[in-house]
Amino acid sequence: MIDRCFNPACRRTLDYLRDGRVVRVIRGKNEDVSVEHYWLCGPCYLTHDFEFPPDGTVSLRMRTNDSHEEFFLRDVVLPERRRGKRLSDTNRASFDGKVA
Repeated sequence: MIDRCFNPACRRTLDYLRDGRVVRVIRGKNEDVSVEHYWLCGPCYLTHDFEFPPDGTVSLRMRTNDSHEEFFLRDVVLPERRRGKRLSDTNRASFDGKVA
């Protein structure tokens, strides 16, 4: 769940999605898919943007041009970088004490 700006120098709390940029990062394939969301607040999005290196991490970079939108949502598919396997829905349900 997104609760703060991704910029460590800012860390503004997310009250509503009025400005800035949100990205949804999708990792894995088939049953081993994980989804993460990252947000840059409006002031930080004026000067920074997300960067997605080949190693599957998410980082910030300084913006090189002045073009941006007020609010921008986009999916980013990154390579798997988790070390352990994610539980399947069936295993997760039994792990949580629920019956599938």
